[in-house]
Parts: sequence; structure tokens; C-alpha cells
Amino acid sequence: MTTFEIRSPDGRTVRTGTLAGPGSLTSRPAVEPGVLRYDVLADGPVKLRWTWPAEDAVTLWQATQGSRRNLPTDWGSARDVRSVRSAPVASLVDAQDNAITTISLSSHVRGCDFAVGVNEETAEQLIELTVADVEGDGFTLRIDLRAQHFSDALRAVTAEWAAELGDRVAAVPPVARAAMYSTWYSDHQHVSAESVERHARAGAAYGMQAVIVDDGWQTDDTRRGYAYCGDWEPTSSTFPDMAAHVRRVHELGQRYVLWLAPPLIGVHSKAWERLRDRILGFADADVTAVLDPRYREVREHLLECAIRPVRDWGVDGLKIDFIDSWAWDSPPAAPDADCESVDEGVELLLRAITDELRRLRPDVLIEYRQDYVHPRLWQFGTFLRAGDCALDPVENRVRTVDCRLLAGDRAVHSDMLMWSPSASVENVARQFIGALFSTPQVSMELDALPPDHERVVRHWLGFMRDHADALLGGVLRPSRPDARYTQVRAVGATETVIAVFTNPVVRVDDPCTVVVNGSAEPRLYVEGPAGRPVDLVVSDCSGHELHRETTTPPAVWAIDVPVGGAARIVYE
Repeated sequence: MTTFEIRSPDGRTVRTGTLAGPGSLTSRPAVEPGVLRYDVLADGPVKLRWTWPAEDAVTLWQATQGSRRNLPTDWGSARDVRSVRSAPVASLVDAQDNAITTISLSSHVRGCDFAVGVNEETAEQLIELTVADVEGDGFTLRIDLRAQHFSDALRAVTAEWAAELGDRVAAVPPVARAAMYSTWYSDHQHVSAESVERHARAGAAYGMQAVIVDDGWQTDDTRRGYAYCGDWEPTSSTFPDMAAHVRRVHELGQRYVLWLAPPLIGVHSKAWERLRDRILGFADADVTAVLDPRYREVREHLLECAIRPVRDWGVDGLKIDFIDSWAWDSPPAAPDADCESVDEGVELLLRAITDELRRLRPDVLIEYRQDYVHPRLWQFGTFLRAGDCALDPVENRVRTVDCRLLAGDRAVHSDMLMWSPSASVENVARQFIGALFSTPQVSMELDALPPDHERVVRHWLGFMRDHADALLGGVLRPSRPDARYTQVRAVGATETVIAVFTNPVVRVDDPCTVVVNGSAEPRLYVEGPAGRPVDLVVSDCSGHELHRETTTPPAVWAIDVPVGGAARIVYE
């Protein structure tokens, strides 16, 4: 067993960590005060273990955490991180949004158990990291003890991952940050060439630039199952001529992105008999299995299925789904398998797909879905969509912000926006405000919207487009991760945009700020410099101007802003 020292920047707190297993550890000389790095060489699975005081912590920010924002106990904190699920990072955060300690492993780690939890015996945080699968012969443990906003701490982690990956990081085409239409909630598996072309035409009229055709194009079975998947060929009943159909969508000015779920193979597919002995196990009773990517013949089959839509039909990209089905403990493989771990096989497949698609189309679009957030996937994907949360603007807010904090330069998309045809205009606006700091995907019958809904949709799509420099390109500063982000601000070069959700008191210091009311109350309280003249413009949820004035407010002043509306505040 090897020991190592962890020391706070002021030297007052010192703990001793241990490395167990067939490996060695070397402490790097400090380059940044408060940032500790340890290089680990491993000949097999190794475990790193230490404790750290964090009595001010109110939440543990993790790469995958769902709706739970608690401080887990050490006996319930284990998180299985794989290259296709989660990421090796966590941050303990206090009630002022400061990171107490941020722990991460380098992007070389493909598989590990990542556990940070309250130790009941010591009232400290127990950190146990068991690393089992690594690219190469080692990895780096990084511990950041600097006092800083937790989003800055996470940004530093993603910057280090990007530096490690270097030019392997995929370039993001500009269209990946443009609003898109998705067929999932509007059509589910009842999608057809006719409906896709109708949606593409309507989406174009709203300024969208792509249509994502989800599940259903490859099957006549509309029962939401996957017993017929695995061949990835269009069903002739609803997509009789795929290439001609894609050309018609292109003529509408829309890119075409097609859904695939490569891990899954159904017992009713043509490929089943050939590949039935090359599976990891069954995912859905005894009708849908997960293919084992450690076999060359599996990868060659899936590579052909993935490149065919781009090569033969002219599609512009793929939505590659369900890859977390490969987060599977590696069973013993047959002698003809050419790699040992499932994660290694997955990366061989994704690399082959990505290389071939980029050869065919350099600006190819590849979507992954939360929780496929590991930095190793930055080599392959161009945009990341929030996990499914239909009709839930709160969850969309939380998931898109979580994704933004770990995405590096990847574009982040909302889950598809939908609402009831009878929804109030304020509730339609709240769907967009929940997705404000991401690229929106919409899944509604746009050409059937009532006029008041149409006005709201056009306004918010335009707002997100007009303020994209701040919303998507600015520095993201979310508040209170323990309370699922009560406010989120994006600081751009020329303006700041702040969305208020549950805390109505908002600090405004920048010369030009737009405050969006995503709360349920029509009044906000602004804290700012007293005695400075300010130009104020208030609009409602459809962008209609309600009030304009120049005033000299006190240090704290109330502004009536309708639910779903916004206030533009410019200090003279």
C-alpha cells in the first residue's frame, strides 16, 4: 500500500490518502496553488482512499445524479462510471455556490467506481475511487481545493480533459447550435416520410435548421419495443424511398438526423441468427439483446448500419442512442474476441463509425443523450441532449445546466419541448425558459398551433437565437445546485442574461442585463448600484412590450415582470 499527502492551500488541513492494488503513485509539483495532481501507474485495478472535512457542504454535485441533490453517505455513494455513462468527477458545494473540494480523474479512465459520501464515524467526506479500466498504463488524480464558484471548478476539470484529448476532440459544426425539430413526442413510432416532411416544412418556417427523425422509421411495430431492431433498414410501408425522401427534406433547407440504437438487436431481426451468439445478454425480457462490441463481426455489422444512412440515403447525421446499454460488466469473451473490456470494444466501434462518417461528410452531426457525458465521448459526438423529461421545464432546466457544466465545447440540447394544446401562453413560455441555456429541440405539431402559442414560440426561438452569444457562448453561473438551480446567469461579452426560477431577488451589476422571469410570481426584486440612471423595458411572454422608462432606482427595487416575461436593464 502506498500513502500520499493531501494538504489545503493554507496548510491547516492535512490528510493522508492510500493507494491499494498493483500500482504506484507520484505527486506532481504544484503548478496552481490549491490544485493537487497525482500520477498513478496501474498494472490492474487500484483503489484510492482518503477523507476530507467539508462541514459547510450542502450538496455533492455529480456527473449523473438525477433529481437527488443530497449529501450521500459513504455506504450509498458508489457510482459506476463507464466511458458510455457518467464521468469521473464530483464537487462538494456550500450554500454560497463555492466548491469546497472538486475531485476528478483524467480522461484516460474508461471504467471506475467513484464514491464520495459522508463517513458517519468521522463526520468527514470519505472518498474511494476504484479504477479498473484505463487507456494506457496510468491516469491522473486531480484534487482542486481552491475557493471558487463550483462552475469554475468544473470548467477547470473540463479544460484539463480537453487538453488531454487534444486534437481527438470532435469539431462542432455551427448547425449543432441551431434549433431543431424532433419527431419523438409528436409522432413516437408512428413516424412516416410524409409526417417528417410536414414537420421539416413547419420547422423551417420557425427558423429551425434540422429535423431529427427518431424511433419508428425502421419498424412497423409501434408498441415501443425493440424486438425488430438490429437491421436498421427503413420500413417500406412508411419510408418507401429513403434517399428521395431525404432529398425532399434537404430541399426545404433542413438537415436530416436519423436515430439509431446500435447496442440493441431484436430476435425478429434478420441479423439475429447470425449474431445471436455475440451478445452480452438480454435487455428486454427475451426479445431484445445487447450486442457484444468486443467481436469484430459485431463492429463490422454495426459500422455498415451506421454509415449506410449517410452514404446511401444522404442523411446529415445520426442520433446514436442507448449506448449506456453497453455499461455492462465484461463477461468472459470467446477466444475470437479482439479486446478484453466492453468499453474498449465500444470505443473501437465509435471510432470506426466517426472516422468513416467524417470521411463521407466532414460536418456530420452526431447526437448523444444524457447520461453519455464521459469526456471520452467528446472524440465522437458533436451535441449532447438532456435526458427525457417530457412536459417538465424544471427537469429540463436542471438537466441542460448539468450537461453544460460538463460538456466542454460540445453543443448541449434540451429534451424535446412539448406542451398541451390547451396550455396557457405562460406555460408554453416556461417550456422554453427551462431550456434557455441550451439549444432547443421542439416536438409539437407546429403547423397546428393556435395563434397565441405561435406568437410565444416564435418569440422564444428568436430570443434564444438573438441572445445565443451570451446564452450558449457566455460564462455559465448557476446558483444553488442543492435547490436545483434557483437562478442561472450567462455572462457574455456585451450582455448578461439571468433566468430567475425560485429566488426572486436578483443581483444586477453588468451594464446590460436581461432578466427572464421563469418563476410563478409576477414580481422580481433587483439589487444593483444605487443612484445610477437605468433604462428599463419590460415585455410579456410573447415579447410584447408592456412598459418602458428611464429611472434612478434605489439599491433594491421591485419590478413587475409577468410570468414568462423579461426585463431589459441598461445602466447609463
